Amino acid sequence: MKDIGNKIRMLRVNSSKKQRHLAEALGISIPAYSKIETGITDINTARLIEIANYFNVRPALFFEDTEETKKIEEERRLCDAQLRKMETVVTELQEKLIVTLQENNLLYKKVAN
Repeated sequence: MKDIGNKIRMLRVNSSKKQRHLAEALGISIPAYSKIETGITDINTARLIEIANYFNVRPALFFEDTEETKKIEEERRLCDAQLRKMETVVTELQEKLIVTLQENNLLYKKVAN
C-alpha cells in the first residue's frame, strides 16, 4: 500500500495541492489523509476511485509502473531539487539580511552617541 500512497503523494505534489485540499475533497481529516499517503492506512477501492477521479487519472495507475508514473516521479524529483535550491537561496538572503541589520544597528548606535 505504501507504493499507492507514494503515487497519490506524487500526484498531489505535482498538482500543487496540499494534504488539506485532498482531505476536504474526500471528507476526511488531514491526519487520516496523511495516513493514506504514508501507507499506514490501507485504502479501500471506493476511496482509491475517489482519489483517481480527483486527479482525473485511471485507478489502475496506482497499480502500474507506467511511463506516466515514471514521468510524475521525475517531475517530483526535479521539483524537490528546485525547492532545495530555493531554500538555500532564502537561507543565504536571511543571513545577509541579519548581517545588514546588525551593521545598521551598529551605525545607528555610533550616530546616536
